[in-house]
Amino acid sequence: MSMDRREAIKRTAILMGGFAFAPSALGLLNGCTPQPGVDWNPKFFNKSQARLITKLSDIIIPADDTPGASDAGVPAFIESMVSEIYDENAREKFMKSLKAFDEMAKEQHGKKYVDLDSKLQFEFADHQNKLALRSETNGQPGVVFFFMMKELTLLGFFTSETGATETLRYLPVPGRYDGCVPFEEIGKTWAT
Repeated sequence: MSMDRREAIKRTAILMGGFAFAPSALGLLNGCTPQPGVDWNPKFFNKSQARLITKLSDIIIPADDTPGASDAGVPAFIESMVSEIYDENAREKFMKSLKAFDEMAKEQHGKKYVDLDSKLQFEFADHQNKLALRSETNGQPGVVFFFMMKELTLLGFFTSETGATETLRYLPVPGRYDGCVPFEEIGKTWAT
């Protein structure tokens, strides 16, 4: 049985729920929610950083039969989390790692990440993801950044109205509890 990319993202989101970084949990508790819209005007990130955040979030959750990360307002959510929720230490780590990620792309491919063609962007992000998953960071800020970025993207997407209602299964007032239903019968994971 093969699993498509969207299903893999959904399952990763479920697993990450128990491993979210403290700043991310704090952001949700403080009411940080994504606001839909592709066009956002960054206030904390500069234009270059905002483009990188937008491009990478759309690589992590691309638009297909459902909206992608930027459609759900994830880049603005990430900016809000980093600028308003992260403490100074976490913010500094994120910004340093963001810069290192872009520098790694330029070192390996001769261009900044956003200037690479879409195939190279995907391949570079995929490689960073594999390094992060294997915990082969060796303190590399760019790899650390990818893990932070992935967490923020999944968190922002699945707490957005789009992620909760169009990707996950959503019912504002669910009916009876049935604790043992095969996943194939449900078709989607519940948002609430």
